[in-house]
Amino acid sequence: MLEKLKQINKKWYILVLLILLLTFIFINFSSNYNIDYTSIDSESVTNNEYDELAYSYVMDTMDTTNQGVDVSIPASQISSNSVDGSQYAYTGEVVEVVENDVFSFNVNISEAGAYNIYFDQLDISNNILPNEISIKINGEFQYNEAEVINLTTYWLFESETFQLDRYGNEILPTSVKSTSWIYNNPLRDSTGLNSGNLLFEFNSGVNSIEIECLSGEFLLGNVYIKSYQTIKTYEEYLSLNSGEMVDSLITIGAENIYLKNDPSISLASEKDPSATSYDTKYSRLNAINGNSYKNGNDEIIYQITVPETGYYHLAFKYMQDYLMQMPVFREISIDGEVPFEDLAIYPFHYTTEYKNLVLNDGENEFKFYLTEGTHTLSLRVVLEPYRNAYENIIGVMEEINTLSLEIKKLTGNTSDIYRTWDLIDYIPDIEIRLDNWIEVLTNIVENLELYSHQRNPGLLTNIDIAINQLEDLREDVDDIPNKMVLLSDGSSSAAQFLGNIIQTFLENGMDIESIYVTDESLDNLPKTKADVFTSTWEKIKRFFLSFTADEYAVTDVPEGVIEVWVNHPRQYIEIMQAMIDKDFTPNSNIEVKLSVMPDENKLILANSTNYSPDIALGVNHWIPYEFAIRGASLDLRQFDGYEEFVGQFSPGVMIPYAFEEGIYGAPETQNFWVTFYRTDILETLDLEVPETWQEVIEILPELQRYGMNYYEPLALFKGFKPYVATIPFIYQFGGNLLAEDGMSTVINSEESLEGISLMSELFTVYNLPVEVPNFYNHFRYGTLPIGISDLSTYLQLTIAAPEIAGKWSITLHPGVLDEETGEISRWAASGAQASMILSNTEYPEESWDFLNWWMSASIQSEFAQRLQTTYGTAYLWNTANLEAFETLPIPTEDKQVILEQWEYAMEASRIPGSYMIEREISNAWNSIVFDDTNPRVTLDEAVKTANREILYKMEEFDYVIDGVIVKEYNVPTIYNISDWLTERDDND
Repeated sequence: MLEKLKQINKKWYILVLLILLLTFIFINFSSNYNIDYTSIDSESVTNNEYDELAYSYVMDTMDTTNQGVDVSIPASQISSNSVDGSQYAYTGEVVEVVENDVFSFNVNISEAGAYNIYFDQLDISNNILPNEISIKINGEFQYNEAEVINLTTYWLFESETFQLDRYGNEILPTSVKSTSWIYNNPLRDSTGLNSGNLLFEFNSGVNSIEIECLSGEFLLGNVYIKSYQTIKTYEEYLSLNSGEMVDSLITIGAENIYLKNDPSISLASEKDPSATSYDTKYSRLNAINGNSYKNGNDEIIYQITVPETGYYHLAFKYMQDYLMQMPVFREISIDGEVPFEDLAIYPFHYTTEYKNLVLNDGENEFKFYLTEGTHTLSLRVVLEPYRNAYENIIGVMEEINTLSLEIKKLTGNTSDIYRTWDLIDYIPDIEIRLDNWIEVLTNIVENLELYSHQRNPGLLTNIDIAINQLEDLREDVDDIPNKMVLLSDGSSSAAQFLGNIIQTFLENGMDIESIYVTDESLDNLPKTKADVFTSTWEKIKRFFLSFTADEYAVTDVPEGVIEVWVNHPRQYIEIMQAMIDKDFTPNSNIEVKLSVMPDENKLILANSTNYSPDIALGVNHWIPYEFAIRGASLDLRQFDGYEEFVGQFSPGVMIPYAFEEGIYGAPETQNFWVTFYRTDILETLDLEVPETWQEVIEILPELQRYGMNYYEPLALFKGFKPYVATIPFIYQFGGNLLAEDGMSTVINSEESLEGISLMSELFTVYNLPVEVPNFYNHFRYGTLPIGISDLSTYLQLTIAAPEIAGKWSITLHPGVLDEETGEISRWAASGAQASMILSNTEYPEESWDFLNWWMSASIQSEFAQRLQTTYGTAYLWNTANLEAFETLPIPTEDKQVILEQWEYAMEASRIPGSYMIEREISNAWNSIVFDDTNPRVTLDEAVKTANREILYKMEEFDYVIDGVIVKEYNVPTIYNISDWLTERDDND
């Protein structure tokens, strides 16, 4: 009996524990709705100047008399060049502000404190990029965020009715700038990491303000200095008005955007029968694309019209699967103002399917007082809840890199499991550092978990792994030199795991399908899914319709229609086809059908079966040569207007298209390799940006003394080193790849040997990093503050590195100085994608007319603009047309650098077997660097191997028979390519 009672008590004890545990979880999860998302902080390793200013003034003085300060500064006080604003639909004076303008003026402030600055402004630039300014108060930048401030520009779709493509699908319209003034526009942190308006410290009395326009062009009206304003509580908001809930259900499709502050914000098509716009067969734009609506300060605005004055609920049908098991945040405003503090930073929790959400505080659904008529509803991306985690993780990463360098200096960057180190003797605080990092990261995880509805949210897994690895290292710090892969080296190190997560904190995407203004509670809103019968029937219909779908597919075309295979994404093709149907076909009477290229490597097979297209666009720049040597592409020199056509491109990029006496393709896009450098770091180190390789070598000791280094693109490519990384060293030193007759390689010439020796010594003698999988991240963190990279890095830094905006720049590729002429030879590869006409075409003249039209400066400019105004700044069309490139929305100074570098644009000469030269140069570099072989001996062996393959391939194509040259081969190079850039005459 006693034993039974013990068993019963044990069961009750376990049950009570389970109830307590469930209660704890319920309370914890329920409390997520009441979190102050601005209050959570962690043990900090950073020193944020803006935080110090904001908290010292806002928290201490927001209840004092400076709450009433509201100073208006007219444009006439800002600049003597101000004019009457009536001609620009503005009441008062305005001043036109252009790039590099600087305006200084004084303002009298009655009481010292921190204040917000507002502009009346109108964007008048033709640029898709935001206008950028900097602000100095009393002669200095008060914090980093003041050095680059993006001014708001609103965009709208050029048409409220979506155009249909030739297949019946809706096409995303181009975005155009709003022509309306933005009044009282607050200056904000361009990164979005601080959600509120920026605060600036002013003294009592006269203060100076200096505004510099970093880029863009805009009209500036009045400037306002205003006190920091606290946002009402929900109770205060309700007390302002009285009324009843209005019986209504107003549905607004997410596609009906009124305004947006970034042309990148786009729409998507959801195959959802419950969406506000849906068709079984055709694509309908019916949702916000969360991938385009994720960056700090991204804002979308809707107009809502209510039938009568009263209270309403606001609800959203949304999906948020961008931050795994963590929320994203939005600032929600009505008529330009946040109604109450709960909406300043409102969470939208993780969900893998669409769900309805009525705005609430966790217990009660919010009521919004709206007067009869039309109002605006704004949702702005705010990142502040993740700011402390983001900044502290970056701080930890920087400290990890510092410790890593200290250890490598001590150990000589060698690992020896049979050697023991007493690291504490050399780095006394190493244990303290590790303990601090573990504590900081643990606090970050614990604090961020409060935001989630899940235990151990998936987004934070990388931080947990980093903590475990640091704890492992902490157990025996003397063994760290043998465990550097856990600390900082390689893709599985703690530093890399932390680096992988920080970008996610800056990308808070969310899809939206519908907005509801209603009196209904959550349970009575329209269902987020169609009923099972409707859904099943729609799936069945779509299944059978899929057998007849041929949208942009490779199919038979009618007689007289040019077929073009395009190796670009469908978004590009939709715009291209629309431009063709609107402009080219009506003016030329030539029908053109674009198709998504199935596989550029299958083009030759298609040509051999007479099923090839007339034209191929977007193929790799080496493919036209492979077609030409097999007689599968047309010589463009035969067509009228050829000379004007090729005159649009850099001569050096035409090299791969030259074969015998013809040109068998043309560049469509063009890459660039230039020097990227951190202006802030080089200024701190008092280093000049190097122009030559000798100057690069001269700055290396200073960089390496501070644990930094120089990035050379050879480190990007593991194993095989392609031409793009190796030929600059050959041609800059005056070398060449091939003998004049093309029957052998000369990579062992004295000039080439000098270049390849330097290419190797940079790594063996001067200790450049041999392997750098991601220069972009190292550049951001400052470990590689200077190096050579291309367009992809340029876009990443422009779009996804807001924390170093204004702290980096580009300049020309380093080269070799000619002592006699004083010229620096900067040859670098620039090839990208190409176009060509296939030899099987039945319409060669019509195909030429189309290619000539497509690559013309006006059409390339229009396409580049439409691509970015439709899909955003990330979709930069790096056209090879030099005139069109000058019109691209790139900062002027960067554009000038790229165009000047393109004067040294070139590509490797192509001959049968040239792939073996590329391979042998790569093998030689690997042998010299890793096996310490003699460069001359290594290159002599490489020449023997390459020459055997060249002669073999020359014999295959009938240039050599039984080892005897029977047909000359004219090799195009940077020194003679001009011979191919004129129209063929009768004697050719």
